[in-house]
Amino acid sequence: MTRLPVSGGGPQTERERLAKVAPVASADAFAGRWWIWPLAIYAVNRIINGIMIAVASSSSISLEDFVGMGGRHYGTDAGTAPPGYLTSATRWDGQWYWEIAAHGYPSDLPTDAAGNVQQNPWAFFPLYPSVIRGVMFVTRLDFPVASVAVSLIAGAVAMLLLYRLVVRHSDHLGACLAVLGVSTFTVSPVFQIAYTEGLALALILAVLLSVSREKWLPAALLLPLLSLTRGVVGAMAALFAVLIAVTWLKDRRFTTNLVPLFVLTFWSALLTFVWPVTAAIVTGRPNAYVETQRSWFSEVTTIPVIRFIARNAPSMGSELTAWVVALTWTVLLIWVVTLRQPNLLLRTWSAIYVVYLLAVTDWNWSNVRYFILALPVLWPLTRPDSGTARQRVTVGAILAIIGIASQWWYIRYCITISPQLVQVP
Repeated sequence: MTRLPVSGGGPQTERERLAKVAPVASADAFAGRWWIWPLAIYAVNRIINGIMIAVASSSSISLEDFVGMGGRHYGTDAGTAPPGYLTSATRWDGQWYWEIAAHGYPSDLPTDAAGNVQQNPWAFFPLYPSVIRGVMFVTRLDFPVASVAVSLIAGAVAMLLLYRLVVRHSDHLGACLAVLGVSTFTVSPVFQIAYTEGLALALILAVLLSVSREKWLPAALLLPLLSLTRGVVGAMAALFAVLIAVTWLKDRRFTTNLVPLFVLTFWSALLTFVWPVTAAIVTGRPNAYVETQRSWFSEVTTIPVIRFIARNAPSMGSELTAWVVALTWTVLLIWVVTLRQPNLLLRTWSAIYVVYLLAVTDWNWSNVRYFILALPVLWPLTRPDSGTARQRVTVGAILAIIGIASQWWYIRYCITISPQLVQVP
């Protein structure tokens, strides 16, 4: 066999040389196929959730029976989904998005005999149903299939972006465990039904990745899309403001790095009003968006935490006890989503989003799905110094199994309408 000279040692066989080169070649090959693992993790969980939804749908109560029993559930006249998985995938908010994709937004707000605004499509942001409508036009697919496809693809993009964000401050295993954490989070089945979480998460992560790379223009261009997907650009404005404060406290002087952050802060704050102003212009009512929101929650003008205190103080014994519970819950949530996060940007976003969510949304089980945008990742496991690879994988697998078990509960009692009528729309 051919011998090749090597410095500092004796002759080396061709086999020995290839053995040493192989790991480098393997690493280079993986670098070009990094997307396989996050997509595989995501796909496996989506298949599991798909089976769960199909099984739960087989014994689900029909929409007509649910409404007939006094349940509150909007139903669009734009079409009817096939029985089974697609029926469950297009329930709740999915019915509203179907209505928007088919008929758009009304120029006149519906009202009752007393003049109070009734529930209507203006409560829902337009980008997601617009994308679905485009897919329906190009592919000729019906809404149920098109909406599931859009949600699945958006969720997949979000997982790829999450991997790229985490791997910048971790390793390949840590980034995969981050994807595993989000994919097996209790409410991640929303990634495959007609809900906006997948698209919103993809846009949020795209903005965060752009900011982490100091790609300010892409971040600025993505923010309008986010403002038309979910009402979270206000949290982005708070994030940029906090980053300005942190940078200022660190340097104690004005630096050029602060200029784009100031611009993004102002831009995000401005975009917060885009959809409410649009609703006002189209309907001719300045408070169209707020009045529409009030049709879901008559106490929408009350601060959510105050509403929580008022509702629960009697059952908890006193207002003081309710306040202690509320503050403890807030601190616990922030601690869970930021525990040992290695990156300041992600840690700050998670904390700010939790506070923002608790400040502007109702404190009930219906809104648990919103917390997936806080990046409920297995952060301690993403750190290479948190243990050996085997230990990290073992703990991650155990937590993933627990998460998948909780997903069955969420699917059975929140997405489908169970015979027990324990549902959280």
